[in-house]
Amino acid sequence: MRLRRPRFASRLLLRIYLVGVAQVVLFLVCMTFLQKYVLDAPWKEGVERDMASRVAEWSSARNDPDALQDALRQMRPGARATVLTPEGRLLGANSSPPLEALSPKMLRELEEKRVMLYSERPHRVAVAIPETGPLEAYALMQETRPPRPPPPPGRLMVPLFIMLGSLAVTSLFFARTLAVPLQKLAAAARSLGEGNLSTRVGLRRRDELGQVSDAFDEMAERITHLLRSQKELLANVSHELRTPLARIRVALDLANEGDAVLARESLADIAEDLGELERLVDDVLTTARLDLTTTQTPGATPPLRLERVETRALVDKAAARFRSARPEHTLDVRMDSTLPELEADPVLLRRALDNLLDNAGKYSEPHTTVRLSARNSGNGLEVEVADQGIGIDAKDMEHLFTPFFRSDRSRARRTGGVGLGLALARRIVVAHGGSLSLESQPGQGTTARVQLPGAPAA
Repeated sequence: MRLRRPRFASRLLLRIYLVGVAQVVLFLVCMTFLQKYVLDAPWKEGVERDMASRVAEWSSARNDPDALQDALRQMRPGARATVLTPEGRLLGANSSPPLEALSPKMLRELEEKRVMLYSERPHRVAVAIPETGPLEAYALMQETRPPRPPPPPGRLMVPLFIMLGSLAVTSLFFARTLAVPLQKLAAAARSLGEGNLSTRVGLRRRDELGQVSDAFDEMAERITHLLRSQKELLANVSHELRTPLARIRVALDLANEGDAVLARESLADIAEDLGELERLVDDVLTTARLDLTTTQTPGATPPLRLERVETRALVDKAAARFRSARPEHTLDVRMDSTLPELEADPVLLRRALDNLLDNAGKYSEPHTTVRLSARNSGNGLEVEVADQGIGIDAKDMEHLFTPFFRSDRSRARRTGGVGLGLALARRIVVAHGGSLSLESQPGQGTTARVQLPGAPAA
């Protein structure tokens, strides 16, 4: 299994950044609301009330320019005021130049409303004169530096509490998105440490926490598989040791009883059983040695005794051993006229070929043909071992090179072995810089293909 690669460099970092941006935006929106409806609203209402209170004074003085001008000068500093007729004639102003006259459309609106805010920035208010009846004049006022009275405490606290509550809710929601998966990871780690091998986190997230969850689940799967492999190894080795040890014990009992003839007849079987035991022990030790070299020191060179090897002689020896061990099968050997030399460990490489041939014979019916071919492949050698056997299920293909793995069909056939043949063969081939691949169809046979680099020119 491989970890999913995130589309972004860091999805978790992006999420934290977006939450921070959202909280800043929320803060600005709340501050705008506070400014407009809590701080500005009372001031606007005060300005409009002040303008309405002056309407009566300006209305009585609109026909006396001097009195109107005196009334306009009495306004507080920073306030600009202008009184105009509906036709746009200036009646009085306390600043120069005076404020611009209203458009006809605004005049009609002012006549209906009597008091109208017609500009937000700067804050400009228009008031009809007189307060009731036909529009005879109107006053315009603009506050340049408005004095803002402090708002009532209750009116200020409510939006502040809303703003702080919104920030608290978003922060709590974001904290839960981090805390809950971390708690699941911690609980799964404790459960796995207590021996519950079925523990999985199972988070479905597309960020770093999802990657950590996937990595944990893959680690738990590998640990479970390794422990299961150890148990299978113990069971398989025990099964493989039981029969030869029983034969050896029987032979020793016969010799102890003084039956020399039967004891002598059992010597051949004992020698064969000891050879199988030696082969089993050698396979386990070789696999362990190759694994320890590559896992403890990544990049280290596997322990090989390299020498120049004649390919034809190597293939002939493997073919001879197969014919001797499995005479019930037909071995079809095909080799090119010229084959490249190899720089290899002949003992280990021969064992890899023996394992492939042994598997081909073990998982095919007697009197079927096993094909062994060797040919040039560019700068190296290609060896194929093909059988007409039971084949391999697709679900078992990905586990075939795992040590101690045996498919259900192989167990059903009672073929024996501990599940090291293919795993050891692949490790040996890879240690020589080559590759081993399998092609199989259930019921149609299996083909193992080995690619090895040729020896450098002398």
